[in-house]
Amino acid sequence: MSNRETCLNALILLENLFVTGFLEWRDLWVKRLTIGFLVIAIALGAAQAWTSRYAMNPDGVQYLDNASAYSSSDFQHALNSQWSPLYPWLIGAWLAVFHASPYLEFPLVHLLNFLIYLLSLAAFLFFLKGVLGRIPEEKHAPVLLIACSSFLYCSLDFTNLAYVTPDLLVSLFTFLAAGFLLRIASGSASASRYVALGAVLGVGYLAKTPFLILGLLYLGITAVLSFKQRGGLVRWCLLAAAFAAIAVPYIWILSNAKSRFTVGDSGASNIIWLVNGVPYYNWQGGPPDNGAPIHPTRQLSSDPAIFEFATPIAGTYPPWYDPSYWSQGAGIAFRPGDFLRALHRQIQLYGYLVHHRQLPLVFALATLFLLSRDKSRILAGMRPFWPVLLLGATPFAMYAVVHAEGRYLAPFFVLLWTTLMAGLLVGVNDNLDRRVLLSIVSVAAGLMLVEAVTVTPAAAGSARLQYEIAERTQTLGLKRGDPVAIVTGDLDYFWARLAGARIIMQVDFGKSGCPDCQKLPPEWAKAKQILAANGVVLVVSPCIPGVVDQPGWQQLGATGAFAYRLP
Repeated sequence: MSNRETCLNALILLENLFVTGFLEWRDLWVKRLTIGFLVIAIALGAAQAWTSRYAMNPDGVQYLDNASAYSSSDFQHALNSQWSPLYPWLIGAWLAVFHASPYLEFPLVHLLNFLIYLLSLAAFLFFLKGVLGRIPEEKHAPVLLIACSSFLYCSLDFTNLAYVTPDLLVSLFTFLAAGFLLRIASGSASASRYVALGAVLGVGYLAKTPFLILGLLYLGITAVLSFKQRGGLVRWCLLAAAFAAIAVPYIWILSNAKSRFTVGDSGASNIIWLVNGVPYYNWQGGPPDNGAPIHPTRQLSSDPAIFEFATPIAGTYPPWYDPSYWSQGAGIAFRPGDFLRALHRQIQLYGYLVHHRQLPLVFALATLFLLSRDKSRILAGMRPFWPVLLLGATPFAMYAVVHAEGRYLAPFFVLLWTTLMAGLLVGVNDNLDRRVLLSIVSVAAGLMLVEAVTVTPAAAGSARLQYEIAERTQTLGLKRGDPVAIVTGDLDYFWARLAGARIIMQVDFGKSGCPDCQKLPPEWAKAKQILAANGVVLVVSPCIPGVVDQPGWQQLGATGAFAYRLP
């Protein structure tokens, strides 16, 4: 088979998998545009997954640890109020298929991310079909250009396949739910679609706790929409039942495991950490209005600060595997200044994400708005999309006084850009030249495509350093399951997951500098005795003068890390 025939067959397969099942076009040009978008989206996603295949992040290590706990039926440690369960379930099942060695886990989880990305791409087309079904056919191409370019950029930059987090799953369920909601709003949804939406909302909650709030909002919106339709009450009850059938059992199981009612602790924890300023790790109490931990990590020394956390929490790095356990007893302090500062930070972030990252889309919408002769028609054009507009705006309000990142907001930006463009075009006067319209949106989409293509991938070299650290610690005699200690600094601990080691202690020498170098040797001598007494076999540290230049430390190749083997 020639290369040309192979390419043609691949395009036909893309059309059958993504286009025919989700979009029905009469305009051949628009159909080809869609296929072109799919080729670009899949190619860029695959490239990003490949270049970041060795990358890892702190949350990702915990999801891998959580997946291991579920796979080994260690439900005591698996049930976790900080990390939602769906992503670890998928990781555990995926790794079980390959019987993967520890050194293959990182690349395999990135392959899983790529597959989830493809599913979110299909869900996006499902949502887009619902939008296009509510606007005139001659307006399809401009909306398609804006929607596809925003999906590409937000998925590849904000969400990014390098992150081992469930945010791609949130994108998947957000697009599916928005697509179902548009069909319900149009009055064309059958009872099975209501049930499907309820299932999507329930599974979305299992993917990430904040989706529970969105699920309740969906219930409220669909109640408003359904009660105006014949038989709507029955269908809405089916939706609510499907949602509850998935969400309530997990809430009950989690609450029993934690001996208190909880739907997940990530929201409260983020307020305590990111608004009140309580430390993520090794918090020993204070300020007074934040309370004190019931069972903190055990501080064995203050000079240097040494913390021990071997029991009772599992995981590669127990303080982050179940932070709700170590910080139990902490309370939210409602200090107005804290929340005002958090609000200011989030407004700055939102402005940055829009102004510095998505300005071409602002340009397109603003230009079309100014060119419209009858501004009153624009509001009427937006009206059919009010449910999705409300849902797209809700997370921005929800995170406004807490903390947000681009990856939290990616699918909601896509919902807003797509529906704003669709509503605006419905309201734009038809005497606006179609060539002018296409020129405006094409320039905006082209600029966003350039942004998506130039997204900086994870540096493969820096990611590989963790592999080298793991390999070199094993040459020093480190075995799987061995207890190790880390020294606080700029060195990540992902190597420990690769090596199968368990971090049980942490040493913090403070902000060390040359004026403090003289105090570090005696502090290290003291720390060495405490670490050895608690069963640590190896200490790994970044380069800290005054510590790693003491006898017995070994440099781990060119990684910038050092190790000390304890007797």
